[in-house]
Amino acid sequence: MTKHLYRSLFILCLLLSLPSCLSYHSRFEKATAQAAADGEPKDLTGPWKGTWKSKWNGHEGPLWCIVTPTPEKPGVYDFRYRAGWGVLQFGNYVHTIPAQKNPDGSYLVRGEMALPKLFGTHALEGKLDAKAFDASYQSNKGDHGIMTLRRPAKANAALEQ
Repeated sequence: MTKHLYRSLFILCLLLSLPSCLSYHSRFEKATAQAAADGEPKDLTGPWKGTWKSKWNGHEGPLWCIVTPTPEKPGVYDFRYRAGWGVLQFGNYVHTIPAQKNPDGSYLVRGEMALPKLFGTHALEGKLDAKAFDASYQSNKGDHGIMTLRRPAKANAALEQ
């Protein structure tokens, strides 16, 4: 393929992902504003911001997550992710999994989610408390790595990395 065709395909992909990115960005800013109004976090719900890193191939990028209780399912939460790699942001994946509360107030999360075919099924296992979200992931396609997220700074909570 020619350089022009690659550039055109790249621009097309960016344009197609723009509405999804703007929608997530709006949700993330709203969640961050609500968290700021609520004060110190008391549980795992709310916005998270950090990074993911593959131990399989070394790829890494920014990661955002909004955690909300799953309606009508006590102890189950929706983890809404948006990930980045290089200049790209992709995702808007919702991972619905139970969170087991530990005696120390932290939560253990463990579950699987199916991503688009190219990425396969990802299993997640991690620990969250009110301020830290550390997890590992494993794909049935071979990829595996870590996710490290913290509460976003109130003054700089946008989807910028």
